[in-house]
Amino acid sequence: MNRFFHRLLDFTIRKYIKRHPDQIKKIEKLNFEPKRFLVISSTAMGDTILSTPAIKSLRKSFPKTKITVLMNKNIAPLFKNFRYINNIILYHGGYKKFFKTVAEIRKERPDVVLIFHGNGPQDIAFAVFSGASVILKHPTKSLYRKYLSFDFKQKYQHTIEDRLDLIRKIGGTIIDKTMEIPPLNDKIKEDKVKNYLNNDGNNLIGFQIGASHFYNMWPIENFIELAKRILSLDSDTRIVVTGIKKEYALGEKIVKSCGKKVINCCGKFRIDELPYLIKRFKLLITGDTGPMHLAIAINVPTISLFSAADSKITGAYQDHQIHRIIQKNGRFIAGLPKKKRDDSAMRLITVEEVFSQYEDFMHNRPI
Repeated sequence: MNRFFHRLLDFTIRKYIKRHPDQIKKIEKLNFEPKRFLVISSTAMGDTILSTPAIKSLRKSFPKTKITVLMNKNIAPLFKNFRYINNIILYHGGYKKFFKTVAEIRKERPDVVLIFHGNGPQDIAFAVFSGASVILKHPTKSLYRKYLSFDFKQKYQHTIEDRLDLIRKIGGTIIDKTMEIPPLNDKIKEDKVKNYLNNDGNNLIGFQIGASHFYNMWPIENFIELAKRILSLDSDTRIVVTGIKKEYALGEKIVKSCGKKVINCCGKFRIDELPYLIKRFKLLITGDTGPMHLAIAINVPTISLFSAADSKITGAYQDHQIHRIIQKNGRFIAGLPKKKRDDSAMRLITVEEVFSQYEDFMHNRPI
């Protein structure tokens, strides 16, 4: 089905461009000030949070424009009432409701489309069908890159800078590099978290055990050993395990090994409730995950574990004094097909290294 739709999409784009040969202009030929922007950031939570500096910079640079964001339907509740945007269009994934989404986008009549992170080839297709004059995307190998208004060259820099380059290219001059989510002022969500934790106000240490890919996950036996060491130091400390519903069984392994001082929250909170949980942590120990970026955005200290991924690309980019990174050279795993990648890269990070960082943080943490 996807192969058929891909062919149909390719045929439809070529036919559309033939009817509108002058629609898309090179960036240097832009001779008007944009009034309506469409931002595409339609993938996972972490990718969307990484887009917020560019969204903020777009709003600050063009305060009178309308900004619409195409966002994954599962992520959108986290950004309800986000002050930097005017409207959210829901992305349903894959080719589901593709043409319905195109119709919603066309109603917004964007002058410029900025693709921060999207699923290809739909992302550029959405941009073309939007009717926009200018389409920008960070460096890409997409077959549809010929429809872009500028061909960015790959740089070795943080993902946030990649997206900010799009703002600079469109003429943005007020650059804000900090991630942000809407304020946490919902008492009902806050109380739900407190009740689940039994109003526990002790030292809560978060363990984010899952990741979008297995090869980015630290082995569960390492988390178990780390939990035992942490809990042996202080009777008031509790471990709170976070993750999605299907990772609940992994969380239970830590509970079984360490007892009642571990609280398994995997799958227990909606995405818009998750910040209220993470905000209660003294520290989050995590791989390169959406919850890691969420913790950074809400100023919760982290120890992040990188091996298959590169922390200089997706690691903490703000408040460096409260974020610690353990980086190993596990990028050998990238040479394998995704289905054959295991957790061997993450196994390069030892329990001793993480525990040492934990002890140092607890002794020297900012007040």
